[in-house]
Amino acid sequence: MNASTAMPPSAIPAPEARAELLRVGQSQVLELIARGAPLGETLDRLMLLIESQSDGVLCSVLLLDDDGQRMRSASGPSLSPEYMAALDGVAIGPAVGSCGTAIYRRETVIVADILNDPLWAPYAPLAAPHGLRACWSTPIYLDKEKVLGSFAMYYRDVRVPNDEDMGLIGVATHLAGIAIERTRRERELTQHREHLEELVAARTAELTLTNQELAATLDTLSLTQEELVRRGKLAALGALVTGVAHELNTPIGNSLVMATTMSEQTLALSAQLAEGLKRSALEAFLTRNDEANQLLIRNLSRAAALVSSFKQLAVDHTSSQRRVFSLTELIENMLPTMRIGARQRGVSVTADLAEQLTMDSFPGPLGEVLVSLFDNCLLHAFDGIDGGAVRISAAPRATGLVAISVADNGVGIPAAMAARVYDPFFTTKLGSGGSGLGLHVVHNIVTGILGGRIELHSDNGQGARFTVLLPAVAPAPAVHESGQHGPAAPHA
Repeated sequence: MNASTAMPPSAIPAPEARAELLRVGQSQVLELIARGAPLGETLDRLMLLIESQSDGVLCSVLLLDDDGQRMRSASGPSLSPEYMAALDGVAIGPAVGSCGTAIYRRETVIVADILNDPLWAPYAPLAAPHGLRACWSTPIYLDKEKVLGSFAMYYRDVRVPNDEDMGLIGVATHLAGIAIERTRRERELTQHREHLEELVAARTAELTLTNQELAATLDTLSLTQEELVRRGKLAALGALVTGVAHELNTPIGNSLVMATTMSEQTLALSAQLAEGLKRSALEAFLTRNDEANQLLIRNLSRAAALVSSFKQLAVDHTSSQRRVFSLTELIENMLPTMRIGARQRGVSVTADLAEQLTMDSFPGPLGEVLVSLFDNCLLHAFDGIDGGAVRISAAPRATGLVAISVADNGVGIPAAMAARVYDPFFTTKLGSGGSGLGLHVVHNIVTGILGGRIELHSDNGQGARFTVLLPAVAPAPAVHESGQHGPAAPHA
């Protein structure tokens, strides 16, 4: 039933019909509450329902503000809008008409004659123009402690409630309490949801900013890593150039000495020829010349071999081209350069290489791995030790694998550090020649393009051994959706 179906006083039905009308009306109000109809609509329907049950009654609901001090007009469909507006915002108190007093006292207030009741003294002039003479008001409770507002029944004549009227008051306050509480809960849920959305938005903004900062940090770290790798390569290049110069100096210097000596002896022979060359002098010259030629050949051959090995090493280190190559020859070509650096530290280098180890792989990256493992030995293995030894070995394994080991008899690696040796920027020599990237790069190369794995065996004080297990035939690089080649999956 809506406002347009309210019955005039003369149309109030018989008691039996009123009871049925009340039952149906309560069901309709509960249906409005269940489907979340606006509170004003629900309360108006309830007020009209109660008005249909009694001759001449005018009903209203006032809500208590959140501050618990003031009343707000919520529903009064049959009362004058001006009167309802005048009640909006009035503070509750011990003598504030029927509604304000009922809320304040938390009890039902019955005023039979508004014009002569002291509770209405300040407000009688407000009610009189609208013909209101009686007002009965009851608090609407959420529970025994919480008051939500008040329900009021007005009459235009002096009157006190009977049992039937009190029953209607009970029905009205009960249903109004349900409707008001549902609206309050929905409002609280909305506020919580909005607050949660604000928190989520704020947190999302924080996470976005944090992610941006992390991305910037990662970019910076990547640039730093590239710079450290570049510097490491430049330092290695400088050491290699120094070593090459030192290694070539001996055969070339010997050759230069012999060539100078033979030049001087040739001049002396020319002078003797002008004075008359003796057979014995010529034979002595030829003997010395033959010895010098042999020395020159040996020294220049040694220099040529060194240049050839350095050239092959340089080509392999600057190229990631795949090719079939002899692993034995690759390591043998690297040994002279390794021994140069080891000799300066008083460290001996030996090799145990299986013959004719052939691989179809990437000699450049593999050479870089071996050099990094060897340099790691020289940098870390022999602290506080005079001399030492590094042993490089290579041998075939079952299932098409090749095992390459770089072992030393140095100080070893503590177990706590062994778990972190492949972490980027982890080093015990920061500021003393170590960037913390050598073994990290080694691990990436071995498990990436070479398709293998690397193992560390070490006892503290008993040396360390890095073993690289590689497939003799490297796996084909993976192809991403972009069409670019990426690292292959590590070989099991």
